[in-house]
Parts: sequence; structure tokens; C-alpha cells
Amino acid sequence: MSKLGLIVAIFVFTVSILKPVSSSANQLNSAPNDDVIAGIKALHRAPEKEMARLKTLLDENKSAAKRHEWLYLYALGKEKRGEYDEALSLAESSINDVYASSLMQQRAKLLKAKILSRKGEMQEAISLLNAVKQWSMNYGVIQLNIGVLMTLGAAFENIEESKLALDNYLSAYNLATQFKTQVPPSHIAGLIGTIYLQQSKFQEAKAYLNEAYEFAVEKKNTVNQSNVAEKLARTELGLSNFKTSARFFNLAIKIARKNDDTALLAKALLGKGEMWLAQDDTAEAINTARNLFKEASDLALTLESKTVYFESLIALSRLALSSGDKTRALEKVRLAEEVIANEKLGISHLETAYLKLSILEAFGNKQDTIDALKKYIELSKIITESLDKSRVQIIRTLYELDEIQAENSDLKAITQLQEEKLTLNQQRNFLLAVITGLFLLLSLLLFLLYIKRARYQRRLERLATTDALTRFYNRAKILELLNAKLETLENSANEFCIAMIDIDFFKSINDNYGHKMGDDALRLFSQTARQIFPDHVDMGRLGGEEFLFIFHKSTERQCVQLLDDFRKLLKPAACNQLSEEISLTFSAGLKEINSPHTTTACLEDADKALYEAKETGRDQTVIFKCL
Repeated sequence: MSKLGLIVAIFVFTVSILKPVSSSANQLNSAPNDDVIAGIKALHRAPEKEMARLKTLLDENKSAAKRHEWLYLYALGKEKRGEYDEALSLAESSINDVYASSLMQQRAKLLKAKILSRKGEMQEAISLLNAVKQWSMNYGVIQLNIGVLMTLGAAFENIEESKLALDNYLSAYNLATQFKTQVPPSHIAGLIGTIYLQQSKFQEAKAYLNEAYEFAVEKKNTVNQSNVAEKLARTELGLSNFKTSARFFNLAIKIARKNDDTALLAKALLGKGEMWLAQDDTAEAINTARNLFKEASDLALTLESKTVYFESLIALSRLALSSGDKTRALEKVRLAEEVIANEKLGISHLETAYLKLSILEAFGNKQDTIDALKKYIELSKIITESLDKSRVQIIRTLYELDEIQAENSDLKAITQLQEEKLTLNQQRNFLLAVITGLFLLLSLLLFLLYIKRARYQRRLERLATTDALTRFYNRAKILELLNAKLETLENSANEFCIAMIDIDFFKSINDNYGHKMGDDALRLFSQTARQIFPDHVDMGRLGGEEFLFIFHKSTERQCVQLLDDFRKLLKPAACNQLSEEISLTFSAGLKEINSPHTTTACLEDADKALYEAKETGRDQTVIFKCL
């Protein structure tokens, strides 16, 4: 996604350089200051009072010269209330009013485009925004240009094109910083910081969000302060600055409770729960996080937007799964499925499907797990194809409309400059450059789509061949590797060893300390194994507490030494990380393979050695010897 955005940004920059510049541009007008600006400020200060005043003016003055300004302001108020159909009609009336100046028409067109994008009519919205942007550039109206860039940014955010949204917000921020306008750079900084936070670029997010936060504090705007504080808390969490993160979460929660802002309160509680889990995995941290997630879930259930409710359910499900409560985990993920059941397929559906797959795998029901895996693969394919089509449509809409607008601007320049032949040649070269650029862009896009599909395929393969708890190969994969190694042995002299390993008295750990402790013991076993064994050792889980290790290019003596080193490291690790009362040991049956064998025969021989190790005292390695 970031690569695609970079290519688009480069292409836009190239096209902007190639465009002929109209010589009719007036001097820069950074911040028009008129009755409309005063009306916008009044709408911000006292929206209900100003809307009532505007309605009276419109009802009593059917043909006043300033009626188009009142229509525009009234439409703006309707848009902020979410009454989009009425706002759209009012904006169009303002555009068509005979007294409307060119500037007022462009302002009304910008508002119309904003309303259209909120209604999901992206193609018409972008077409209109391109036209207003061209006009504002030709006539040097910087504030209008900033408004177009911010509206484009918001439109791209709505369709989850964060890279394109960021490009437009950064351009708006640079203009607002360079020229004195009615839009403060700090307001745009909050939008930029939010996107960087979504992209997990925490250092960049922190810089812009701090600017927005300081501005909100300076203006004593507690609503903005609390919203930015919640984002800063998540940014500091991403940087592992837990104390600072907790301070901002507590501030956001305090202000949200005071302002009765349920949406922000639920979001902040959810984030604070994630912070507790990130900094500690103790029982206290888990219980605190669970309570915070539960409170966030209860609050979010009453909200019109179900985003935070969905995220709370997913968090509760993951927490239950990690705590070994598979039934509760499955209950919460099914509730999450119901929340997004009627929504357009997207990343949330894929996230839910993967979590459900992990839970069903933990239950150990093979058929349910297979069905869930099939559903996940099918969803992944559908969503990938949908995103790919969306990207192509966005590119086509952006640059075909931009090309048409550039052509109209060029024709105007021809008339004004009386240089028809020269300008036509420039236009022909420009069109050739656009066509060439589009061809290269689409070629690169197809290549990126191929890479993306290959990446998804690799992830699915890892999912199908890896044990979820230990991150070792699963039974099918490790036996496949052993079989392949035996087939290779028939045509070469590459002898190797296998070890069948069983954790000693594992059942007693489950019985005495619970299955959660058993899972922790398995995870500790696998983590320690990955530390001690070199890359040429394949490790797989056969089931339960039984494992199969394949040692490539290793002698029996080397294997015994490696297993002894592993044993020495595992015991103190279990004492420190699990319980002082738990002695985590294992028995191993080792077999050297230097001649063709069947897979079954190799496993039986290693199992015999393992049986002998367990019968003669456990916590040791026994080498299989042919009689």
C-alpha cells in the first residue's frame, strides 16, 4: 500500500511539473476576509443561533444580493449536522445564484464536493475538487486551495487511501505554514499525526500531534484536547513510553467523562487496556485490561458507530484465548462477526476470520479448523481482489479527470496568450507524457499486485504448516520434511539424526497448575529451543507434549551435546518464568540415519529409544542401537 501511494505521489508531482502554467494567475490572495468568513466563525461559536438567523434571512429575502452567501452558510451548517441532501440542494442554489461571484461559486463547489464525498459519490466529488483546485491555483487563492487539499485528504481517508490522504494534508499544512490564512497549521497537524499513527510511524505522529495538542490547550478547547490526548496516548504506547501513555489516556478519560463523550471514553478505555497488556502480562495486568475492555464494550454498544464495540469484542476474545478460556474467546468473536455482518467486506472481516481460526485450532476440532481456514482463504482472496479494483478505479478517476481539467486550462491559456501553435504543441507533448506515465504506472501497479498476492500466499502457507502455540512446524509439515530428507538420502551420503522428544510429567503440570500453565510451559519449551538450536535443525510438534527434531549434518555426539545444552538452559528458565515448583525436563530418543529407511521405521526406532529413556529415569537422551 505504501509503495502504491509513493508511486501515485511521484506521478502527481511529475504531471504538475509538465502542466503548462496559465499566465492569467493573479497575485496571491492567502486569506480572503469577508462576510462569509465572519459567518463561518459565527457558525463555530453558536451554531444553533446562527442557523436560526440564516433561516430568517432566507425566508424574508427571496431576491437579496447577498442571498447566495446565506445559502452557502446555511448549507455549511446543514452539512455539519449530517443533513446532506438538504445541504447539497442549498449549495447548488448558491452556485447558480446570479449575484454569486467567482470566488463564492468556487467556495460553494468545494462544499458540494465535500458533501458528495461524505455520501460516497467519490468520482463526481474528485472531479469537482480538481476543477476548484485548478481555479484556486490560477487565481492564487491560497485558503481555498488549502480547503480543497483538506477535503481531498478527508475523501481519501474515507476510502482508506491513507498515503494519498497524507500527501494532501501535508501540502495543506505547508501552505498554511507559509501563508497566513484562516486555517491554523496546528489544526491540519492533528490530521497528519492521526494518519502517521495509523501507519505506526510513531515518531512522526508524536511531532504533529504534540503541535495539535499544544494548540488545543492554548485555545482552551477541551474537546480537541481530549481527542488529541487519546491519539497521543496511543502514540506513546507505540513508542513503549508507558508512563506518558497512561497520563494521556487518563486525561482523555477524565475529560470524556466530564463532557459525557461516550465515544471518546470507550475508545480511551480500550486503548488503556491495550497499554496494560503491552507493559505487563501479570494476572493484575490481565484482569485490569479485561475490566477496561468490558467497560469499553458496554459503553460502545449504545453508540451509533459500532467500530469501538467491534474492537472491544476482538480485544476481549484475544485476551480470553491467551488466558486459555476458549469458550469465551469463541463467544466474543462470534459477537464481533454479528457486528460487521452487514458491512462491506474488508480488513475487519479478515481479522475476525483469522482470530476465529486460531480459537478453533485451540479447541482441536480438525474439521471446524479446516472449514475456518477455507473461509479465511476465501475472504482473503475476495478482499484482495476488491482492494485491487478500488486502487485502479481511484487512479483512473484522479488522472483522467485531471487530464481533462488541464486541457481546459490550456485552451484558456491559448486564447489569452495568442500563441495557438506553440501551446498546441505543448499540449500534445503533455498528453503524450500523461499516456506514457499512465502506462508505466499501471505496469508498476500490476507488478505490485503480483508481489502482494505472493506475500498473501506465503502467509497462508505459514498458517497451514505452523503450530499456533509453539510456532514449530505442525505434525504434517515436520513429517513431510522427514520424508523428503529420507528420499534425498537414497541418492546421496548426507546422513542425519532425528530426535523424538517428550516433556516429562507434562500431564501433572496441567492437572496441578491448569492448562494455562501447560500452554506457558510449551511456549517456554519452544522459545528456549529456538535459542539453543542452530538454523539447520528442523523442529516440529507431533501433538500434545511430543516433538520431533531433525538434525541436518550432525553426528550423534553433536546431537547429544546440543540436547544436553538445551536441557541445562530449560530447567532454570522454567524455574524463573513458570514456577519454582515446576522442573521442566524432557526425555529424548535419538536415531542416526545413514541408510535408506521408511518414515514409519525411523519414527518407530526413535520412539523405542524415547521409551527406554523414560523407563530408565527420564530427563536424559538415549541413542537407538540396532541389535
